[in-house]
Amino acid sequence: MHLAAIMIAVSLALPQTPDTLSAAVAVESLGSAHEASVPVQSVTSLQMARTGAVSLQDALRSFSGVNIRDYGGEGGLKTVDVRSFGAQHTAVCYDGMVISNAQNGTVDIGRFGLEDIESVKLETGGSDDIFRPARLAASMGVLSVSNARPQFDSCGTVASVRMRVSSLGTISPAVSVRQRIGSAWAMTARAEYLSTPGDYPFLLRNGELVTKEKRLNSDVQTFSGEANLFGDLGSAGDLSVKMSWLAGERGLPGSVVLYTQNPTERLWDRDLRLSALYVGRAGKALRYRAQLGWDCSSNRYLDSNPSLPAPEDDRYRQQEFASSFSALWAASDVLSFSASEDLAVNTLWTSLADCPFPVRESSYTAISGKYSGSRLTAVATLLATVMAEQLRQGENPPLRSRLSPSISASYRLLEDHALLLRASYREGFRMPTFNDLYYSRVGNRELEPEKSRQINLGLSWEEHWRKGNSASLSVDGYAGKVRDKIVAIPTMFIWRMRNVGVVSLSGVEITASGTLAASSWLRLRATASYSLQNALNVTSPDAKNYRHQIAYVPRNSGNGSLTLVTPWLNVGYVVTAVGRRWSLDQNLPAYAIDPYTDHSISLNRDLKLGTKGRLLHVSADALNLGGKNYEIIKYYPMPGRQFRLTIRFTI
Repeated sequence: MHLAAIMIAVSLALPQTPDTLSAAVAVESLGSAHEASVPVQSVTSLQMARTGAVSLQDALRSFSGVNIRDYGGEGGLKTVDVRSFGAQHTAVCYDGMVISNAQNGTVDIGRFGLEDIESVKLETGGSDDIFRPARLAASMGVLSVSNARPQFDSCGTVASVRMRVSSLGTISPAVSVRQRIGSAWAMTARAEYLSTPGDYPFLLRNGELVTKEKRLNSDVQTFSGEANLFGDLGSAGDLSVKMSWLAGERGLPGSVVLYTQNPTERLWDRDLRLSALYVGRAGKALRYRAQLGWDCSSNRYLDSNPSLPAPEDDRYRQQEFASSFSALWAASDVLSFSASEDLAVNTLWTSLADCPFPVRESSYTAISGKYSGSRLTAVATLLATVMAEQLRQGENPPLRSRLSPSISASYRLLEDHALLLRASYREGFRMPTFNDLYYSRVGNRELEPEKSRQINLGLSWEEHWRKGNSASLSVDGYAGKVRDKIVAIPTMFIWRMRNVGVVSLSGVEITASGTLAASSWLRLRATASYSLQNALNVTSPDAKNYRHQIAYVPRNSGNGSLTLVTPWLNVGYVVTAVGRRWSLDQNLPAYAIDPYTDHSISLNRDLKLGTKGRLLHVSADALNLGGKNYEIIKYYPMPGRQFRLTIRFTI
């Protein structure tokens, strides 16, 4: 409560900057997603700041049809699953570069902060953008994170310093710089440090007995940084070069079962990424993009459990060399075609004695066409994937290949109003990961890719009025299926990976938003979403879990937000509600996870200091106002009520 009092006192003492900040600092609008032929959800940097979001998982909680698996605390693994297809079916694209993990197939979104992030966008079941890397067409959902790009006509140097502290002991300073170099070049750099003890208190319930406990071995120390170089080459095109790195150590807290916490595991991460993107034009009708990337990620896993004969100290290093080339030809004002070719080479080295040290060579070829008329938009894509692997030990697996089509269309029902009907069909797949194929005793080298398909039918409406008032509504129904699902099943006392699972998916997503200029000094923005998800195991009619909801997928979930913008103070309120889930595919009471509701509130303000463009952003946030240690993953309690203060100074 003291943080809120300090925030209000500071905000009343100084004038607030106007609501229209420079695009290099904060962005209010990305343009309408309601014209798209597939469901698109997006949030801008300004919207995230006003609701108190400081991490990627915070931003994604406002999206419908998204399941975030969070193992608790700052150091807990966080993955995103779109429409219950599985986290491996969601591609993550960072400034145009696909982020992948060939070892386990998932990307930890917890490592993405929102410092200097311009927008976050989620596309489900396809995209209207056909000028992009080919391998994005293999996924059922694409999460795109875009950094703010410096404006070449802005001032020469912009620097900011940020400090964030929380009542749970988290400290996170950051610094960023944007620098114009001549008339055609610019660079950005940022560095961020995060430290938290992670020993947050929680209540443990065992029947009628309730005890106060404290989380153990959940500490985190991470340092991350990034440097970007941007070049405006005029008629020759645009060039951008990126280098990012991360180094961290964290404890793995483990589960809490009947008062027992025995965390003995730790993880060290090192990650370095380099990429370069060139976008050019040949005449008025032809555009092309070329991209190269290298990613080297290393991990050390230590388990010092005294029950083991000796401490388990494993080392892993995976690398990816990737290239992407795309060409876009505008045949006319309404018709365009594209061709994209992505190549990737993935390697894995581990200290495990029986590792075959696999090398995976992958080719993704996508051909797309798009028609964009006054009322009709239609997109069609065909993706061909070929994958070969070479092993240092054992026989090489056979060549794998797959053809995956997708098609989508939207039609404006009323010529003068944005009321659109949209429909799409998409086939996707996910290749078995290195762990699926080769992990000690568990891996199965005969695995086939998971095949998925989805049909979506939706209605979208958006209207704008004078003074910036607007409203929007979208309703989408979908049905899909995942075949050859990769699951672990027991064979005697050793578990093995098998292609035995079939999951039937269906659901409804409803999203609504509105902006109201209530007066000359008050503007309100409200958003709401609801998701109904049926993700049923239909592998075998004879199984006990036949047509049961798969693990960790709630049938009902929703969220809402309300933002009040005034000349003195901005107030953001966010609520997230998630229904009952189960920790196993068999929906028995013993495996049920209680529903939860999470409320948070943010008081924030942008202050203009002097006449030289100096800005001070202050935000005081109260998280999990109910103070309940709910669980997203069984036996992993989330932190209770906490308070957070963020101060950012920009010159």
